[in-house]
Amino acid sequence: MNAPIKSVMITCATTGSGLTPSMSPYLPYKPEDIARESIEAAEAGAAIIHLHARDPRDGRPTNDIAVWKDIIDPIREKTDAIINMSASMGSTAENRTEASLAMRPDVATIVVGSMNYGSFKKAIDQGVENFKYDWEREKFGPDSYNLVTANTYAKIDRMIDIFTDADIAIEFECYDIGHIYILDYHLNRKPNLKRPIIVQFLTGILGGIPSGVEHLLHMKQTAERLFGKDMILFIHGTGPQNMRAATYGALMGTNIRIGQEDNLLEREGVLFKSNAEQVQKIVRILGEFDIKPISIADARTILDLPKK
Repeated sequence: MNAPIKSVMITCATTGSGLTPSMSPYLPYKPEDIARESIEAAEAGAAIIHLHARDPRDGRPTNDIAVWKDIIDPIREKTDAIINMSASMGSTAENRTEASLAMRPDVATIVVGSMNYGSFKKAIDQGVENFKYDWEREKFGPDSYNLVTANTYAKIDRMIDIFTDADIAIEFECYDIGHIYILDYHLNRKPNLKRPIIVQFLTGILGGIPSGVEHLLHMKQTAERLFGKDMILFIHGTGPQNMRAATYGALMGTNIRIGQEDNLLEREGVLFKSNAEQVQKIVRILGEFDIKPISIADARTILDLPKK
């Protein structure tokens, strides 16, 4: 009989590139707001802060290193939380890794695999039809039906080498079952890559696997069969199923991710007012099962990251 789950690492994805300011007045996109909400999320129980950068003028995604600096420097001054930077913007591996190499986060994320990315579904899920900024209208308009995310074998391979050479830990983000096998292919070619690997299941995107518990269990069992004890696993869903996916994941023994990047709705018609509110909710839910958040210091030990 399996021992009961007692603790879980919580990642808070403070802001992303998929949801937009018109969807919620509580979505942070200015550097000072992203930093403040990240610090508050850590205080609420998140050990890891997953970050994207946004143009402070209108919230559009950016990879501007000056903006990244304005986000990350204040976080580092106030908390020892693990900083995880997205490395998904840019047409080349060098474009995507440039900001991470400059800012040297604890962890950088590589998306493992291409897909027909149904970004327009995010607007539908959040119940938003009217947009304030032109870039938002373009993001969710007719052109979004032509969107394919291009994460080629060559690009993934090069990014792994870049981050390995820079001694930056890597999180591998898988959107579907086939991405796990793509990751297995790369890992077999990288025997010297630091273990255990960090794997994040991102579910619920139209074009990837849904967030139902049967899909999460299938993904988990597949990854465990391929990677065994060489893996530290996180699960999150996108859209209104996010909190359920996190709960399923914790009960299955994985670590979890929540946050305003993935979902803005506390329930139908009710917006989350902050990232800390999301962390507090999942801590409260898991507390009913006597599952506690893992501290920042313990998370650094588990992930074999330097202690601050």
